[in-house]
Amino acid sequence: MTNKLELVDKIKNYWNTQPCNVKHSMSEPGTEQYWNEVSERRFFVEPHLRDFASFHLWRGKRVLEIGSGIGSDAVEFARHGAEYVGIDLSAESVAMSKQRFELLGLEGEFHVMDGADTESVAKLGKFDLVYSCGVLHHYPDMGTCLDNIRDALVPNGEFRMLVYAKNSWKYAMIQKGLDQFEAQAGCPYAKAYTKEEIYQLLNSRDLEVLRIRQDHNFMYNVPKYRQGEYELEPWFAAMPEEMRAAIKEYLGWHLLVKARRL
Repeated sequence: MTNKLELVDKIKNYWNTQPCNVKHSMSEPGTEQYWNEVSERRFFVEPHLRDFASFHLWRGKRVLEIGSGIGSDAVEFARHGAEYVGIDLSAESVAMSKQRFELLGLEGEFHVMDGADTESVAKLGKFDLVYSCGVLHHYPDMGTCLDNIRDALVPNGEFRMLVYAKNSWKYAMIQKGLDQFEAQAGCPYAKAYTKEEIYQLLNSRDLEVLRIRQDHNFMYNVPKYRQGEYELEPWFAAMPEEMRAAIKEYLGWHLLVKARRL
């Protein structure tokens, strides 16, 4: 049976091989055009993320991102004046984020770090916001991460987290073998949650849940999407917009959680 350390190594290797969203542009990797296109695609396909993060609220505030990836949200926090710190298990993702910030002339710091490493996370100091978008459901010890997140927050500091929703269209497809958790195959660990499970995980750690809502269902033809085209799958295209909106609201893949430290 795979132990936790072996599993974490597999998770690192998986995301080092292909950092999340790294193929969201067909331009030369590492160029300003490449990074602009990566961000443009991210927020076109997942427009709800801007409201979820509320980047404009954190000017002059300390922000810690757990799972910074290739820095797409980091760029927005920095551009809106936050004092930004990002950590990620993937050394490749961190290297790309640092290169991105240097190219764009942005200030921030990045660390290759495990969110469950209590001592290392504590050394980063206290934060007004801890933010984690699509990350903690890929880690086998979410509880320790949440403990460290709580301790990193100032009193009444905010925690915003996106995790996968169990009561969703996509999870139903995964259960029937018609879909997979990530665009790339072989994801070593992923978990989906109910709203009730999130309440239990957070409230038991003095993290008061302020709001949970669902959003997002990827509706595009994947081969065409990979070529930069946005064509709805025929079953989604046949639906009126009101029906597609209802799927996102009640069967969306993303659970958007807003909480605060008591």
